[in-house]
Amino acid sequence: MTTVVIPVYDEVTQLDFTAPHQFLSIVPDITVIVASVGGVPVASQGLSFAKLADLESVERCDVLCVPGGLGCIQAMEDPRYLSSIRRLAQTAEYVTSVCSGSLILGRRVC
Repeated sequence: MTTVVIPVYDEVTQLDFTAPHQFLSIVPDITVIVASVGGVPVASQGLSFAKLADLESVERCDVLCVPGGLGCIQAMEDPRYLSSIRRLAQTAEYVTSVCSGSLILGRRVC
């Protein structure tokens, strides 16, 4: 079983995580976890996404897919979010991003 984690944050671009989620969730033997710090709902351009996993409680993943969005700067400045990204990226087989999620991944190595 392959585990994919998509760590979301306020003002994430919804298409940056819903498109990978939609595709990956229909592939056999893949589990997709959408998570936020504390498992709290995130808001983006009038939409709210709830029932999220607690990012800090996710033990590991095979694929880390960091979405982009207008809130990526705030996400990069959130020590809890960034710490979780660093921790998960250390053991993930693949570390990926969508759009400005690459900025978050670039920050994780600093």
